[in-house]
Amino acid sequence: MFAEEDYILTSSSLPSNSNNNPILSNSFLGYRLHGDAFFMNGLYNGYRKSCHRARIPCFIPYVAGHANLYTLNSKQATYTVEGDNYEQVFYAHSVLNRVFITEITVKSGTVSLENKLDPKLWESDLDQITFGKKTLYDGDPSSLVLFSAWQIKEPETESAPKLSVYCMSTSQSKTLGEGKHVFILAFGFSADETMEFYDLATKYNEDGVLFSTHKKSWEYVWETVNIDVNNADFAKTVKSSLFFLLSGFPHFALSIPDLESYPFQFFGVSPGSLGNGGKDQDYWGHVFWDQDLWMLPSIMVLFPALVRQSILYRIAMLPGARAKARSAGYLGAMYPWESGRTGVDVCPGDIYAKYQQHITGCVVFAIRQYVYATGSWDILTKDGAWDVVKETADYWVSRVEWDGDNFVINHVMDPDEYHYNVNNSCFTNAAARLNLLFAIEASQKLAKTPDPRWMAVSQEEGGIKIPFDSALRYHPEYDGYTPGTLIKQASVVLLGYPLGVKMDDDVRRNDIEQYAKCTDKGPGMTYSMYSIGMLELGKEDEAERLYKIQFKHLRRPFRIWNEYPNAVGCTNFLTAVGGFLQSLLYGYLGLRVLADCLMINPVVIPDCTHARYTGVTFCSERFNIDVFKDNFVICRTTGNAFELWFINQGNEKWPLVTNKVLNLPSGSYSINRG
Repeated sequence: MFAEEDYILTSSSLPSNSNNNPILSNSFLGYRLHGDAFFMNGLYNGYRKSCHRARIPCFIPYVAGHANLYTLNSKQATYTVEGDNYEQVFYAHSVLNRVFITEITVKSGTVSLENKLDPKLWESDLDQITFGKKTLYDGDPSSLVLFSAWQIKEPETESAPKLSVYCMSTSQSKTLGEGKHVFILAFGFSADETMEFYDLATKYNEDGVLFSTHKKSWEYVWETVNIDVNNADFAKTVKSSLFFLLSGFPHFALSIPDLESYPFQFFGVSPGSLGNGGKDQDYWGHVFWDQDLWMLPSIMVLFPALVRQSILYRIAMLPGARAKARSAGYLGAMYPWESGRTGVDVCPGDIYAKYQQHITGCVVFAIRQYVYATGSWDILTKDGAWDVVKETADYWVSRVEWDGDNFVINHVMDPDEYHYNVNNSCFTNAAARLNLLFAIEASQKLAKTPDPRWMAVSQEEGGIKIPFDSALRYHPEYDGYTPGTLIKQASVVLLGYPLGVKMDDDVRRNDIEQYAKCTDKGPGMTYSMYSIGMLELGKEDEAERLYKIQFKHLRRPFRIWNEYPNAVGCTNFLTAVGGFLQSLLYGYLGLRVLADCLMINPVVIPDCTHARYTGVTFCSERFNIDVFKDNFVICRTTGNAFELWFINQGNEKWPLVTNKVLNLPSGSYSINRG
């Protein structure tokens, strides 16, 4: 029913805009195919507002001349170029994540090689330390490699080190004869690290397991979590979107045999993925709220362990958040709108750096959802997230002002970036209140005493002001907002989902209708939220119309999401990917991750009659869910067999027994422990 072809995208030519070439990434390395630079997670050049991903020269060889076919295989995480007498396969090794591979098979005759080296493109970021050839093993001419090292020109801060990057690559000749030729590129932050990974990749190749270890790890991903639909063309969009988002997170490289001395620190996911982010490009590779609010929710119910890595990044960046709060005259921790390796504010736009403050609430929202999704508070007690929750709550109580009736937050920029220096952004205030409420909840859970100021500011009556027009029964985006004023992107609609602010159905609908009609042709994630809201209200026809608007941002042949519908903007825009996947998981599957249960309200996806969600995760239990027009089938597949789990609707409940299938009519249900 669901075909292997769902994972395959092919084209006889490359996109007219090379920004829409596919990207291969393994969370440490990122590379846009046919491009001239590699990027490394956490490698930035430039001081403060000039900080951007450092471009690393591309030593990968390409077969020169005409190609007949280009193929992206999401299941194997490979990209293949085929010519009359050759096949060239590329992959960012999923286990050896400092390694990038290309394998060239010459079927007959010879082929010529070329590369994409252009020193002018990277000399502004890196100073060369060494460059040359060396023999790794004495007396073995086949071990000749190209060894290079560079140092960034300028770190993010005065106290940050000037990082070095090393590269070892298989020596290249100008032509290749018949047979299979493997080229290994290894990168690292030290010569020893790079050598270790190059040696291990060489050993894997000699043992014939270099590709198979990479392939099997991705096959495990697809066996564990997946979304299948019985619409062949749409299935390709689903698979490629899952692939591009999952590629940004460290799956298997956190524990590599024999390489414990080179631990991997993850520095988050930027809107344009790890294959983009040079100076003045794709948000410079910085990490925004996009990670916490747009990307992580989809990962949350599939691979929560990957979400933990992003939260650990936020924990590590806490000193930078403290410094930003102090510099602005506040207590606690105020996360910068954009961050890189050190956690200091690296936003190049002054108005964004000054006014975009809702990111602090979004960081804690991700922590809260992770705790609910996993059923574990260890991220707070063992990993340090409690400090983030507490100190961000302290920030908000020092940030608010009392206006005689409510606590207010003035002089901010709403998620709608067309309006800044406004007062009481609806979303900002709601996110701040949620931050405070979770700080109180966490305090009680961890047997700590909540700060009474948190409770005063977060109370429903007399707490933080959430703007509301009782006559028109909708939420103004900020104080003084005039209905119909053009907005850039989703803002107020985010109150109902993902924040979960309680409101009457007519208010929820008014919010959606009011802002959907005056939303500009903005970022690609926006309409997913309008669609999710309409599905909450049971308005499937209107939800479908809004849901389909987001596909104006999709670029064929490789299904690359662009930031804007009629222009490029950020490419491989993972924020839009996250929004799209949320429209499936939280829209058409109807998931809601709550403290004590997982809500589900399945509706079949438009233009499909069957969708299968594999590996939906809640509190270490996994569920497979098949959705049809009038019913759905659920099966609990893994978890603790000695625990009782039930699916409930009203006063009825049905046991979820491991590997037993349960068929239920469509509707809203909750899943929880017995």
